[in-house]
Amino acid sequence: MSIPMRTRRIFAKAAGVLALWALVVPGSAQAAISGVVVSGPEGLSPRVAAEVAQLGVGSVRAFIPWNMFEPARGLLNQPAIHSLEEGLASLPPGTTTVLDVVDTPEWESKSSNPTTPPRNPADYAAFIGAMARRLAGRVTAWEIWNEEDAQQWWATGPSPAAYAALLRRAYKAVKAADPHATVVLGGLTGNDYEFLAQLYQHGAKGFFDAVGVHTDILCNKLSPYEYIRNDPRGPYPGYINRWAFLGYRTVHEVMLAHGDDHPIWMTELGWSTYPGVCNGGAWAGKMPGGVSEQQQATFLLQAYHCLAQDPYVQVGIWFSMQDVAPFNEPSDDYGLLDSGLAPRPAFAALSEYGHDGDRLTEPCGDFNGPTIKIGTPTPDARYSGWLPITVSATDPFGVHQISLFDDSHIIRNFTSSPAKTTVSGHMHWFGALKISPGRHVLTVTAVDTKNNTSKISIVIFHRGARHGRRRSHRHH
Repeated sequence: MSIPMRTRRIFAKAAGVLALWALVVPGSAQAAISGVVVSGPEGLSPRVAAEVAQLGVGSVRAFIPWNMFEPARGLLNQPAIHSLEEGLASLPPGTTTVLDVVDTPEWESKSSNPTTPPRNPADYAAFIGAMARRLAGRVTAWEIWNEEDAQQWWATGPSPAAYAALLRRAYKAVKAADPHATVVLGGLTGNDYEFLAQLYQHGAKGFFDAVGVHTDILCNKLSPYEYIRNDPRGPYPGYINRWAFLGYRTVHEVMLAHGDDHPIWMTELGWSTYPGVCNGGAWAGKMPGGVSEQQQATFLLQAYHCLAQDPYVQVGIWFSMQDVAPFNEPSDDYGLLDSGLAPRPAFAALSEYGHDGDRLTEPCGDFNGPTIKIGTPTPDARYSGWLPITVSATDPFGVHQISLFDDSHIIRNFTSSPAKTTVSGHMHWFGALKISPGRHVLTVTAVDTKNNTSKISIVIFHRGARHGRRRSHRHH
């Protein structure tokens, strides 16, 4: 989701006085390094530096607008760079600093829209290389663009081939200037693993040290524990959907499938507290655009609790430190501080995690399928005629379907729409007369509303038709 266009322009004007402040107080139990995005019309001014210090976060992320830092080809904005250097110098040792280079200058793109991608990737690479050389040893990571898979931030329309070309040039430039710097693939909108898979196909592998993902999804009202799986009939069947917070787990699976074991850096996560109606995406005009302030704080702790279960996620950065301005849009109200710099409950929640680490103990999401019971037949049952079958399945989130199989051959389905907590099924299986005599395996599967599946099996024995045995006895 990231910074709205108007906000980014305001930030660009103010970036000359950008100050990066943070205090690192490592939590004893935390896994992912916590952090905060520095944004807003003031950047992070001295007025709020003390409050930022209270967070105890381990990382800070800021945007570097290329169009402001290099207003003309080869002409760097020295006052802006000097302000950035002062901010970096104020950070305690050990702070993870992430600088995201965005916004193409008009002299390069020939467009007044700063989200127009560079015409020549070499120009972007030359700028980021010059910045990495000057700030070598003072910047932990360089993030290459922002949400390049969304037209809002890649104005000519998402292009895996074009972004892969930009990434390759930028990676080489950063590593040549500062071999120890981490290169982060620009944050993917809503865990966009399909775009990531396309990047691998266009030769991006080997040109980043971490995959950036963004989970601050517009108008999201769901807890990080809530998720759905993809349709079994579509692409990536059964995987966690990209728009769920936990979709980063599918990102990881896609990476492994391409032989890539690099970490994930969640460079944006968050929930908006916008009180109005959603104005974008599939839910525009149909639902509220945000959550309550207390829900925001609860979801923050739950999100970091989930990240603590997955050590391949090294960094989790909240978007953002403060509301950027009262523009009355869902994308404006993600801040730990409101537009008047008053702290929300989420501020205290992130401070709690930053100082004490993950203290939650509940499961991160429900990944258990329904509980299945087979009433009839009983295990090792021996039958001769048709077979009565009685089954039930129970799940707190609702059972969608029960399926019966004989030696992997479908017998029938019992479905419930809408899903119910308990679904039962009973039938007289006349097809049991037609299967061969002997041992068979009767299997029952049940699927809940998240497409979690359970399965149990029992052995049954078909003794053959009764009348067939009687005829055989009289014959003998």
